[in-house]
Amino acid sequence: MLKQRKDGQSYSIMAAIETIEDADFLFISELTAWFVLSGYLELNRNGSDILIRTGDIFVLNKGDLVRVNGSKENATLAVKFPESEYQEAFSPFKLNIPLSMVYKKDGYELVRNCMAYLYVEMMYPGDGSDYMVEGYSKRLIGLLYRYLGRADEREQAHAASDKVKEIVSYINVNYAEKLSLDEIAEKFYSSKYYLAHSFKKQLGISIGNYIKEVRLFHSIRMLESTSDKIVTIALATGFPNVRSFNEAFKTTYKLTPAEFREERQTSAVRNRENGALSQDVLALLSPYVPLGELPAASPINPDLIEVRLDLHQTVGRYSKVNHILKVKGELTESRLLEVRQRLLVKRVAVSRILKKADIRLIDGKLVCSFRELDRMLQQIVSAGMVPYLQFQSIDFDDWEELCFPDQGGFQTVMNEFILHLQQNYRTSQEWMYEFRCFYELQDSGVLCLPLVNAIVSFQGYENVVIHFPMPPEDAVPLDKACDHAVYCIDDRTRMRKIPLTAALAHLYDEAYIRFIGSNTNRRAQNRILDWMLVYEHDDDLRAYSDLAQANANIWQYISMMNQHEIAGHYFPPLSLDSAKLFEYFPDELASKLSLCTPDGRYKDNWYATEFGSRLYDELVFRNDSCIVTKQQENYRILSVYPEEELHVIINQKNEQLKKAWHKAKSPYISVKLELMNLEGSYRLIKQQLTPELVDQRTDLADLRKCKKLSFEDIAYWNAVNRPSRSVEQLKTKGDYTLEFEVPLFGIVMIDLEKSNN
Repeated sequence: MLKQRKDGQSYSIMAAIETIEDADFLFISELTAWFVLSGYLELNRNGSDILIRTGDIFVLNKGDLVRVNGSKENATLAVKFPESEYQEAFSPFKLNIPLSMVYKKDGYELVRNCMAYLYVEMMYPGDGSDYMVEGYSKRLIGLLYRYLGRADEREQAHAASDKVKEIVSYINVNYAEKLSLDEIAEKFYSSKYYLAHSFKKQLGISIGNYIKEVRLFHSIRMLESTSDKIVTIALATGFPNVRSFNEAFKTTYKLTPAEFREERQTSAVRNRENGALSQDVLALLSPYVPLGELPAASPINPDLIEVRLDLHQTVGRYSKVNHILKVKGELTESRLLEVRQRLLVKRVAVSRILKKADIRLIDGKLVCSFRELDRMLQQIVSAGMVPYLQFQSIDFDDWEELCFPDQGGFQTVMNEFILHLQQNYRTSQEWMYEFRCFYELQDSGVLCLPLVNAIVSFQGYENVVIHFPMPPEDAVPLDKACDHAVYCIDDRTRMRKIPLTAALAHLYDEAYIRFIGSNTNRRAQNRILDWMLVYEHDDDLRAYSDLAQANANIWQYISMMNQHEIAGHYFPPLSLDSAKLFEYFPDELASKLSLCTPDGRYKDNWYATEFGSRLYDELVFRNDSCIVTKQQENYRILSVYPEEELHVIINQKNEQLKKAWHKAKSPYISVKLELMNLEGSYRLIKQQLTPELVDQRTDLADLRKCKKLSFEDIAYWNAVNRPSRSVEQLKTKGDYTLEFEVPLFGIVMIDLEKSNN
């Protein structure tokens, strides 16, 4: 769009994020630069085919004739330089291959940043933006001249010879193969010396370096989008071994592949939202320009989320995770029913199986009684839920503590247990049976062989699950076909399928032992615990630590959606009463992550989980802090304070911030949803968890000091310590604007229920 300066004059440059439409013939009337932020564009320019992938930049000269085919709803930052009678025409620029992380990399980074800064200054002007825009526009032209160079009319269409174009295409397709200058020269019937010289002259990069850069480019994609081993990625992208891959990668990116992957995994991943290209500009630009490097005038911390939604259209399905309930204390049927009905959790973990069995040696024969275990299983089944039995290495430790002389007795007990289930529970083959066969020790890992051998006893059962710290390479997603399959679950609780024989073979792979020995799990736990302690050690924030954790749970789930992960493929444990999610969890972290206190008081985590489970299946809209879902003509909306903004605020330690915090308690993000095609009478039900609500619960302060609470105290606590709720009636005809505010740490759930009258 053509923006107006503050003095009323127009800039001599236009910038907009737009969808480039398909066109059979498009005549370029002014110098244009396209920066593809998401999706891709396929061009035929002056007879040459060009693919512009996500992150690539391409420059079109005035007079170019272009045919365009793009991915649906691509997001492209287009910068155009309209010519005027007072301005000398730009010479055509020489570019036949898009600027990218591979091609003309140094120039690409400078042009990319300049285009992003230019756009932000134009769209979000601050003091001095007029001069900044003028400076960036001139800098952009200068960068194009410096890194692309001028081309005359003939060079514009034929900057690269047909042979060089064929070689580039061949390398792009066959980068994973063993490529050498001799082989390429022989394939294209050319002298290798002439070929090397002409390739470098025409494209500005040697054949060898171009091959290396293409391989690195594809390796980055695999590091970001897969959990494949480093050696697998190295070989899959054409490197002869891990060492050469590491050296090439570190020389280029100043990090090893493993360090790069870890850095990307801990970064917030931003994605464009369908049908709302301008709704979150920072989300589109942040994968290419770090937020901290954007201009100071830009709204890095936006205070408004505004979007227009057609409620008749959906953008996908809202998939819910398959939580596994973990309970530390006694199970009660009423509590199980409450969890099933309010949180929609179906599966209940049962662990320490042998601790719950009575095993005796009578007349030289092992005799097993499962009375205590039966009581728990019957409670679960009676509540309409499914047992999720977890066999762990600690179970074999429990067996060894019994000190029976027969070394094969463990397998005998396992067989007796299976027989007991078959005789007493007709649905037992439909339950889930998870095997965690690794001892996950400090600085080491060991495979528990007796537990591995016990897996075969469950052959033929529908839902056998085997734990691996990271997924085996040949495991496939749940929606893919797999013969003779069992499930495998990794440390991220992602479930996949794999043939049983392959799974058993993988358990003996030393790579998993080394992975466990690196203490990856424990480091991740410590990071989570440190993050939570930041709040508890701050006098102003301590009261809101439960709210912060509840927010983090919703962020984690939204982040999964934004990375196009299928939530239904994840089976994370859910702690009801400070139960450890995993045996190696520290008690302090287990307590902080639980939904309730051990005496039965609901924490904010309970309500955050309940909000997420109640969302409808049809997805209307989502970004990094707001989800809109529908079911027929009913709608549910969940919004939380944005993660990125919270981290910026918390990490600033200055007097000005502290004064603002004490004065206003928390900043607010305003949300404005323009709901189209909303007609009829509705009940608008709004529930909130906010710092203000916490501050109002002064009558709970004395209860917090009590070491033991009565049932009446706990009931009172749960009645007071819950989301605020308001209900109003509304009638709409066509459109309705829903406006609300989300405070720091806040969670807002809104129901729009269609009335029959």
